[in-house]
Amino acid sequence: MAIGTLALKNLKRNKMRTALTLLSVASALLLLCLLWAFLEAMSSAEGADDTRVVVRSAVSLATTLPEAYWPRIETIPHVQAVTPLNWYQGTYIDDRPENFFPRFATDPATLFKVFPEYQMPEDQKQAWAAERSAFVAGKALADKYGWKIGKSITIKGDIYPFDLKNIVLRGIYSVPATPSQERQLFFHRKYMEEAIGNRGIVGTYFLRLDSPDSVPSVVSTAEKMFENSDAQVRAETEKAFNLSFLEMIGNIRLLFGAIGLAVVISIFFITANTMAMAARERTGEMAVLKTLGFSGNQVLTLVVLESLAVGIFGALLGCGLAFVLVGGLAKAAEKVFPVFSTIAMTPKVWGIGLGVGLAIGLLSGLVPAIAASRMRIADALRRI
Repeated sequence: MAIGTLALKNLKRNKMRTALTLLSVASALLLLCLLWAFLEAMSSAEGADDTRVVVRSAVSLATTLPEAYWPRIETIPHVQAVTPLNWYQGTYIDDRPENFFPRFATDPATLFKVFPEYQMPEDQKQAWAAERSAFVAGKALADKYGWKIGKSITIKGDIYPFDLKNIVLRGIYSVPATPSQERQLFFHRKYMEEAIGNRGIVGTYFLRLDSPDSVPSVVSTAEKMFENSDAQVRAETEKAFNLSFLEMIGNIRLLFGAIGLAVVISIFFITANTMAMAARERTGEMAVLKTLGFSGNQVLTLVVLESLAVGIFGALLGCGLAFVLVGGLAKAAEKVFPVFSTIAMTPKVWGIGLGVGLAIGLLSGLVPAIAASRMRIADALRRI
């Protein structure tokens, strides 16, 4: 009988134990794959453009910059366009997570120059620019709430002490390449300035450059330009900015990494203990196999194949479940951060899940396999 066939028959002998071990490995790798998919989505920072740079306060994201910086930033070599963005936040309908979406005060004349991928008819751009109480929204956001051109809404202020009362939808933009960017709302920054009675306050400046190669020089020039001012700045790529904004809720990378490592180590010891128990229970059988002519290497291969089968099938099950669940998680998570809409079982995540499963199977069976292969026939028979 072939070693592989014998290994499978041994796994079927105690079906309950084999099933529970498989489920343990599958559960661990399901969690690992989901955690890694989240980390991959964070790293991708979807919507980030290699030719965009963000200039913000060096103190914190909550600290504003003077509007007087705007024309000076435009003079930096390789900068093609600059637009200001102020995070408004506020509350629409209620404070439930499903009604959260980014709301920004910006300049209609420059927004689409910095974000050319935002596609909107020219007449809608002009209508928005001409009306201070107007706003534009992404197609996905408009579809979610059933907004049509001319729709009037109110958003209650929280960070800023004023409400966006009866602002009117004058444009709907689309971003075919990255639909998650269609879940944002932009309103006229002059509306905000008049409401707070404090002109010239900017949260962040978004810059569009002529080439990704110009990023280092623009970042350096922007920071040096204001290094002796009262409001020093920090310049960074759009991707770095998106990740720093996301990580304000905590060090997600460290948290997810620690959880994943703890789960994998726990399941490794559980699987190793299970395989060791199985090997000890069959000490007599190992002696009989050696008596029949099986070599030590064949016995070692037999035990390792059993543990490998558990690891591989458990990994396939766990990765398969993650593949099924990841779509629903992406839809739920993007309500909080649009970047999470990119959560997916990428080839890298599949490779990590299957590789960890293979490693668990191999390493957990190696020690009992070596012990079984080295055991003398007489010693094995004495233990029976």
